[in-house]
Amino acid sequence: MGSCLILPVRKNWSRLQWDPVVAASSDIRVHVITPIVTEGFRTTVPCVPKGCILTVGQIENGPASIESAVDEVLAAPGIVDAAIRAERDGAQAIVIDCMLDPGLEAAREVVSVPVIGCGEAAMRNAGAAFSIVTVLQRQERAFVELSRKYGLGPNLLGVRSIGVPVLALETEFRTAIDATIRESRAAARAGAGAIVFGCTGMLGFAEPVGAVLSGVAVIDPLPNAISRAREMVAAGSRTDKTLYPSPEPKRVAGFEAWEELHNLMGGNRE
Repeated sequence: MGSCLILPVRKNWSRLQWDPVVAASSDIRVHVITPIVTEGFRTTVPCVPKGCILTVGQIENGPASIESAVDEVLAAPGIVDAAIRAERDGAQAIVIDCMLDPGLEAAREVVSVPVIGCGEAAMRNAGAAFSIVTVLQRQERAFVELSRKYGLGPNLLGVRSIGVPVLALETEFRTAIDATIRESRAAARAGAGAIVFGCTGMLGFAEPVGAVLSGVAVIDPLPNAISRAREMVAAGSRTDKTLYPSPEPKRVAGFEAWEELHNLMGGNRE
């Protein structure tokens, strides 16, 4: 990995701060949407290859963490709202900072720049036989369904959990690392050629896990997705609007807190 410019983490960017003094016209601008409201969660971000500028913002309204289908629903309006703003303010690609890919298809409907889901990107990069090591076992159903949705169901050998919730990954760091190593080793013994972390909150776990595994790829989903975003922009990719057409404006109620989404839908039409 090369050097990169990473701009500060903020609580939902009102405008993305692409500094014209340090941002070359050729730099690729990637915005990461962290779809939770817990302040200080994304205090560190991965580096990306030289020539890429990274901004990160959290949503303002939504869940504290994403561990269930209900959490995904609660996060989706903020994700869509942030995606609209990011494209308007100059982002050339958007990454949704969650392995469950909440709001992914909805975000693709409202923008033209590539939108990368960490879950989809990681699974597609994992190869023919991979296992997911995640925070809680309750997420197994969601990952099985996602793998099938992406046409990768046969490649997923299993989902294993470490028993540490998302918001405890930092406070119980040693426990989380030890459990991730244990479950990754078990997955490798069961035939997995790649380990995919099931939570982007496990950022940085790849190094200690990879150090004890031999011949097994370890995929840290957030840096993987950022690299994929950069590749797509460099290749000139855009969102296929025939596959993800923009939504038809219609009356909506109760979404005033998500200004961009509210305006996109035409506000409270009678």
